[in-house]
Amino acid sequence: MTTRTSKIRSRAVKLAKWVPVAAVLAETAIGSYWDLARITYVREAFDHLGYPMHFATTLGIAKAAALAAILTRGHPRTKEWAYAGLVFVYGGAAASHLAVGDGPDKWVTPALFAACTLAARAWLPDNPATAAGLTKLGALARRPQQA
Repeated sequence: MTTRTSKIRSRAVKLAKWVPVAAVLAETAIGSYWDLARITYVREAFDHLGYPMHFATTLGIAKAAALAAILTRGHPRTKEWAYAGLVFVYGGAAASHLAVGDGPDKWVTPALFAACTLAARAWLPDNPATAAGLTKLGALARRPQQA
């Protein structure tokens, strides 16, 4: 493989990694606004799923907080919690639609956003504190049990 081809491939991979990140950030920002504004679509969805409307306010605030945490420099643990919260939000939306018997047209999109959130988190640059914590956790998990 030539140097030029490897540079193009490297740039393409970097660009491809931004696709789920951009999708999650855009959906989170728009979803937060929609939840807080309680647009007709949100009211109808919440009525259909059986959720009270005050839950939309809670979700809107949580999404805005997650967005702020992800876009702010530093605080890697907060970013991890924000991504985890978004996985719960989108995974919970997919599970809610499945629970009421909705077809794939309703639950596939939130499931894809949950997957994009996991991918976005997995492709974050390694943080030394996070890497050290994961290494320590792995070392604890592999430690032999004493009899």
